Amino acid sequence: MKESFILWLSSLVIVFLLSYFKSVFGEYYPITSTFSVNGQKVSYKLDKYEFGDAYKLIIRSDYKDLEGEVIINSDKSKNHSIKLQKDEDILFAEIRKKDVGSNFNYYVQLKSEDRSYRIPSNNNVEFIFFGKIPGMINGLYIIFLYTGLILIVRSGLEIFKTNRRTKNYLFITSIFLLTLLMMINPLYLSYKFEYINRTIPPIQNLFPVHLLLITLFWIATTVYVFIKKKDKPLVLITAILCLLIYLFS
Repeated sequence: MKESFILWLSSLVIVFLLSYFKSVFGEYYPITSTFSVNGQKVSYKLDKYEFGDAYKLIIRSDYKDLEGEVIINSDKSKNHSIKLQKDEDILFAEIRKKDVGSNFNYYVQLKSEDRSYRIPSNNNVEFIFFGKIPGMINGLYIIFLYTGLILIVRSGLEIFKTNRRTKNYLFITSIFLLTLLMMINPLYLSYKFEYINRTIPPIQNLFPVHLLLITLFWIATTVYVFIKKKDKPLVLITAILCLLIYLFS
């Protein structure tokens, strides 16, 4: 019992760390920082995507006389300016998809009594609006993706267990991966990229290469283990390979 608990806990920790590093080093990780204006703290978080039709940019400022604007450039609008509104210690602006389009870049220009500040200082933030995903679809996607990853890790760690049940884990993981690949992920992507009721996307747009590879490698390993009845060290190697594909996808 203690052995199984340690392996399950290890699986959860590994998936959490992998997902964290994937997020931090991913292309959509927000730009955040804090700086000082006349000795008062100003903090900001500039996002790079939003699900839906509007994005609310928020800057927190202890300096009361700070004001500014958001400058936006896109195919639809050039040098489009949105003035930052004030609400106590918060400056905010709402960027609407209908005004600037789905893809655009932006920066923030802040002004104090004696100085101006450009955020970011030397480039613009690339931003994209994704389609709004229904809560149920988003929830199922999260459940099946992360449960599949945890099961992949747990299957690989089964090699360290005394009484191994590798076949059970392989089979259950295959079911989760196939359901994610064939049913949930295509529906999730259809909402994310707004294909529904608009266009018929190319098949490769609904079945990402990294998810296809993970599923194919896992099913091939499952079939091999069931036929040859040998799991060492193949399952562990396949688990590591699948996690690397996920991390760098």
